Amino acid sequence: MKKQKALKLIHIAIIILGIIFIFNPAFHKSLWFDESYSVGIANKGFADIWKIIGNDVHPALYYWMLHIVYLIFGSNILMYRLFSVLAIAILGILGYTHIRKDFGEKTGILFSFFTYFLPIMNTYAEELRMYSWSCLIVTLMAIYGYRFYKNIKDRQEKGKLKNLILFGIFSICCCYIHYYALVTTCLVNLLLLIYLIRNRKEEKKTLIRFLILAAIQIVLYIPWLIYFMGQLRHVGGGFWISLGWPNTPVEVLSVQFRRQLDTVFSFDLMTILALVVAILIYIYIGRKIYKLKKENKDLTPVILSLAVYLGVIGIILIISIVMPLLYSRYLVVITGLYIFTLAFVIAKEENKNIILLICAVVLALGIKSNIDNVNFNYYPENLKVYDYIDENIQEGDIIVYSNIGNGGVVAAYFPEYEQYFLNFDHWDVEEAYKAYGPGMKTVTDWSFLENYKGRIWLIDSEYMGLYDVFPKENIKVLLDAKRIDTKYHEYIYNIMLLEKE
Repeated sequence: MKKQKALKLIHIAIIILGIIFIFNPAFHKSLWFDESYSVGIANKGFADIWKIIGNDVHPALYYWMLHIVYLIFGSNILMYRLFSVLAIAILGILGYTHIRKDFGEKTGILFSFFTYFLPIMNTYAEELRMYSWSCLIVTLMAIYGYRFYKNIKDRQEKGKLKNLILFGIFSICCCYIHYYALVTTCLVNLLLLIYLIRNRKEEKKTLIRFLILAAIQIVLYIPWLIYFMGQLRHVGGGFWISLGWPNTPVEVLSVQFRRQLDTVFSFDLMTILALVVAILIYIYIGRKIYKLKKENKDLTPVILSLAVYLGVIGIILIISIVMPLLYSRYLVVITGLYIFTLAFVIAKEENKNIILLICAVVLALGIKSNIDNVNFNYYPENLKVYDYIDENIQEGDIIVYSNIGNGGVVAAYFPEYEQYFLNFDHWDVEEAYKAYGPGMKTVTDWSFLENYKGRIWLIDSEYMGLYDVFPKENIKVLLDAKRIDTKYHEYIYNIMLLEKE
C-alpha cells in the first residue's frame, strides 16, 4: 500500500515537473512561416477557414480550434502557442488518468515521463501548429479503441457503448486534424472491423453498432472529400517533401530522440547520437518483446500499438512511391503510440538499472533539447525585425516580398498594412494564401505599383535581391538595406524602405 502511494506521488511529481519543463521554452512571440500561416488564418470565420484550408495541404479542425482561441483572447501569438503546449500537458496527464488504470502504475509513470522529456515532444509541444493536438487526439482514439476491443474480448458490456462512442468521436476528429491521423484512424477502424467480423456470432449487435458508427464517420467526412482530392492532386503535382538516402531513414528512425524543426536536414553530432540511441532502443524493444513472448506474457497491447505505428509508416512509404508524403515531422502525430510502446515494454523490465539508464539517456537528450529551444526561442534578435519595422512604418505604407517564408511572418505581425507577395514562380497558392488576407495580396509582377505613390517596404532574406529587380523609376531610398539574423528557425531578414514619387 505504501509502495503504491509512493508511486502515485512520483507520478504526480513527474507530471508537475514535466508540464513546467514543456512550458519553459514557450513564452515567446517569434514565428516562422508555418506558424505565421496559423496566425494569419486564426482570425477568419469558420466557413472561410474551411474554404481557405481546402486549398492548402492540411484539414481544417486545428484551425477551427485556433479560431476559438482567437474568439476568446483575440489575435495573441503567445496564447496560440500556449494552446499547443496544453495538448502535450494533457497527453502526459493521460498517463495517470488512463494508461495507469489500464496497464498499471509503472507503465503510466513511464508514459508520462516520455511524453514530457522525449526531445520530439518538448520541441513540438510549443510549435504553433496542429502536431501536438493531433498527437493527443490520435492517442485518445487509440485508448478508447483498445478499451472497446477489451470489452469485446472479455465479453464485458459495462462501458462498451461509451468506449465505442468516444472512439468514434476521436476517430472523426483524427480525420479532420492531420492526414497521418486519418491513415491511423482508418487502420485502427479496419483492425476493429476485422476482429468484430471474426467474432460476429457472439457480437452481432456490437458489429451492427460498429458498422453504423463507421457509416456516420464516412458521412461526416464526405463534405471534406472534394478538398481532400484537390489536395492530393496538389501534392501529386509536386510537393516540397522529398525522399533521400540516407536522410529519410535516419530522420524516421531518430525523430523521437532529436530536436530538429528545420525542413533542411542536418546530419550533425546530435543527430548521430539520436540515431544511435534510437537504434539501441529498437533493439532493446525487439529483444524484450521476444523474451516476454517466450514467457507467455500478454503482449497484445504493445503488439497492436507497434502494428499501427509501423503500419502507418508502411502505408505512407508505399504512397510515397507515387507522391512524397513520408516526412519525419509528421510522425509527431503518431508518437503517442511510440511512447506507449516504450512505456509498456520498459515497465516489464525487472532490472531497475536498465530502466534508470534508459530514462537517464532520454532525460539528458530532453534537457539538451529544451536548453536549445530556450536559447533559440528567447534570442534577443528574434523580434528585432518586428521592432525595427514597427518603429519606422507609417500609415499608408505598403510591404512587398518575394520570399513567402519571412514575408509570411511579416504579414502575421502587420496584418493591418497593405502587402504584396510577388509570386514570380507562379505557384498555385493564391487561394491558400488568403489566410493572410485581406491585407496581403498574391501578385505575379510589378503592375500593382503603376499608379502607386508613397513608401514601400522591401522584405528579403539573406540578400536584398528583390531590390535588384525592382522598377526604380521615380524611386528614392529612405532606409538602406538592414540585415537582421535570428536564431528562431535561423530566419534572415533584409529590410529596405523606398519611396515612389
